[in-house]
Amino acid sequence: MITFIGKDTTPLTAGDYRRIAAKYDLESPHVRAVVAVEAGASGFWSSGRMKLLYEGHVAYRETSGALRAKLVKAGVAWKRWGDVPYGKASQSRARLKKAIQIAGDRAYRWASYGLGQIMGFNAELCGYPSAKAMYEAFLENEAAQLDGMMGFIKSRGLLEALRREDWHKFAEGYNGSGYRKHGYHTRLENAYRNSLGTPSPILAVGSSVVLSVGSKGQRVKELQRMLGVDADGHYGRRTKAAVIKFQVEHGLKNDGIAGPKTLAALQARSRTNRKLAVATGLGAGLIPLVAILVDQFKEIINAIF
Repeated sequence: MITFIGKDTTPLTAGDYRRIAAKYDLESPHVRAVVAVEAGASGFWSSGRMKLLYEGHVAYRETSGALRAKLVKAGVAWKRWGDVPYGKASQSRARLKKAIQIAGDRAYRWASYGLGQIMGFNAELCGYPSAKAMYEAFLENEAAQLDGMMGFIKSRGLLEALRREDWHKFAEGYNGSGYRKHGYHTRLENAYRNSLGTPSPILAVGSSVVLSVGSKGQRVKELQRMLGVDADGHYGRRTKAAVIKFQVEHGLKNDGIAGPKTLAALQARSRTNRKLAVATGLGAGLIPLVAILVDQFKEIINAIF
């Protein structure tokens, strides 16, 4: 009987990511970017069940005749991707269970699993003798899932593309020729930049972008992320206050307007954050917090002495 509950669902640590990245001559943000896009923060749900997506179009493609007809009738095979919505996570589990009841162990090939959402039919590329063997290995812990993901990346010849941050090439090799339609390359790049603590090119140094109260959109979100405030995309009083604070701290004209000089200074700080993130494995989320704590400590020291 199939089980979906993982044996050890403890999340991977920053050290785990650094070790696996070093093994393949990568930086941990490279690995984290793939995981972030594929599975979010972990390979298991809070219930302990492994994350998986059942792909009925793969079941349809890999079967024929009476078996295919039976799968279609049971609602676990369909002709094209997108013909049937994924639905809730529980629906994918129910479909996989039903498919196994009908087709046996070969049905493990028709779903993707874990941190890297590796399709069962790619099990051999990851070093496993069968899709079921990979599934059972991934239930062990997230480390096994990450090993499988990296094995797939290596077998597909995608390590160099990941090192060079060639997101188009990597996305095509990892996710297929339809990657552009789903913006997979853009999502990878954004996840990588978020892990590093760097902004996207839309706020590139040398641009003529000027943001102020009333500005809206993606540029404002990137600015807010660099400032460490809620990234809602609306430049209001809170964002202006954060800009003024930054300007005062860096000897800039404190007018609350994010122009070329302010943006250049923010990017310089982001580059420092990137070095810290790579060196420590803390990631973008913690580096700004550490910086804030350091600033507060300096204020306390100055007040004492």
